[in-house]
Amino acid sequence: MPTISDFYRRFPIFSAVNYSSELAEVLLSDEDDAGNSEKRSVRWEAQHWHWIFHGVSVLITLYLGALIIGFNSEKNLTYLQCWERSHTYSPINDILSTTDYIYDRFNGSLWYQSPFKGPPTPQVEAAWQSAMEYGMIAVSATDLERAQRLEDLDTAAKFPASFTKEKDKKDREEKKYITVAVGTHQLHCLHYLWQDHHAAFFPNTTQRKQKEVPELYERHYEHCVDYIRQSIMCNFDTSLLSYDWVREHQTPTPNSNVMHRCVDWGVVQGWFRERAVNMPDGFVWSKPEGQASLDLNP
Repeated sequence: MPTISDFYRRFPIFSAVNYSSELAEVLLSDEDDAGNSEKRSVRWEAQHWHWIFHGVSVLITLYLGALIIGFNSEKNLTYLQCWERSHTYSPINDILSTTDYIYDRFNGSLWYQSPFKGPPTPQVEAAWQSAMEYGMIAVSATDLERAQRLEDLDTAAKFPASFTKEKDKKDREEKKYITVAVGTHQLHCLHYLWQDHHAAFFPNTTQRKQKEVPELYERHYEHCVDYIRQSIMCNFDTSLLSYDWVREHQTPTPNSNVMHRCVDWGVVQGWFRERAVNMPDGFVWSKPEGQASLDLNP
């Protein structure tokens, strides 16, 4: 009949256990006296629990490590997934989806002298123009497709290749489609309404708008109002505006100075500044010969 010694010789994995010479003699001894049997049992049990403890410790360490890695991965994925769920595709998403939002308290006071508030001055007009300065960029066909442009790209207008900032010829050929960020267009619409509100300060602009195509002027005005309305309803601001009691006021007064989490405007402007396409002075657009076109305005 095989002895325990034969067992250990046949399965050397067990011999890796670092027993003391005394313990090895006890375990491998074939003596059957009661004293050695009791020693063997006690020492084997101690060694047995020793390895169980180490095994459990290793498993707990691995489990905690997996939890930490999983938590960080889930946190990052959740942040990116959140961005993708609430934003349609744009090339700028790559930087904004990994840039922390900043906390900013809106100043909604009626008496706040914002750089963008009238009455119109050259400084106020300059503030508006600076906010819209870097809107026009060139993108690729892939960018437009990912942005879910529904119309055939054959009708999409392109920049002359020499206008774009891409140094590589292949990039210049690919990134050629004319685009403007919707946010820039919304700022344009607000500026348009602001100018109309202060029409007396912009007589030349107002007269030109109304004289050239009166119907188009009205449609442009209504377009801007409704476009901003669509944006507000789409990106509905759920921040809470509270009311305060004000001395000598008999009704609660709204407090519009509300905290918000905002994109970093400096990052936005920096991204567009690097990619803006500057049109040469005096450039006049001309539709290329044979260019496919839409039948009506989109």
